[in-house]
Amino acid sequence: MTEKTTKVWTTVATVNNFESANHIKNEIKEKYELVKIKRGGKGGSVFRIKAWSAPEVKEKRNKSKKSNAKKAGKHVDKKVRN
Repeated sequence: MTEKTTKVWTTVATVNNFESANHIKNEIKEKYELVKIKRGGKGGSVFRIKAWSAPEVKEKRNKSKKSNAKKAGKHVDKKVRN
């Protein structure tokens, strides 16, 4: 079973009005996959612009030569039980 991963959002900017927050959001939409505005602070007077991009996919490494040699049947020392 695969584990569900959660998104890690980064705070890009914090402003005091929605118009400024919306302007910044529209500017950075091209850089990030998802952008959202979160309202907070006392009385909802602070707006945070949060952004998320998918993590980079790491390339798979080739297995070592030793394990590949074992698969090919070369240089394998196995004990035979009788």
